[in-house]
Amino acid sequence: HHHVRVIDRALACRPEALALEDREVAHSCILEDSFTRDLYQGLQHIRYVLKATCDGQACRRLKDWLERYQFHPCGPLAKIAKAIRGREEAMRQTIVSTLSNGKMEGTNNKIKLIKRRGYGYRNLERFFLRLRLELGR
Repeated sequence: HHHVRVIDRALACRPEALALEDREVAHSCILEDSFTRDLYQGLQHIRYVLKATCDGQACRRLKDWLERYQFHPCGPLAKIAKAIRGREEAMRQTIVSTLSNGKMEGTNNKIKLIKRRGYGYRNLERFFLRLRLELGR
């Protein structure tokens, strides 16, 4: 079980962020299985695409990624490429945008946590009062 976690972390993290032994684990997994190698290469390639700084660069990198993986024999990569192809313009804008929805996601998470902790509220006024109290507004 512990070994599976090490492999998962080694394959999911950026190679430069890994310790030497984790890099070796990732390298051995990539050499063992072609399916894992394809997924790993697709992940590293999309990370490269997401590092684009301007619209032209993002467009070029995304187009190259889609051309490479749209009809790839690795099924999950082809499905991801097909989904991105349908939202290509939005994806490109997201890559170069400096905006983030992190604050809104955090607020939504807090609201869901309050609902779960309260086991349901009979009175909506008390629920909204609790939200204002917890969220500081």
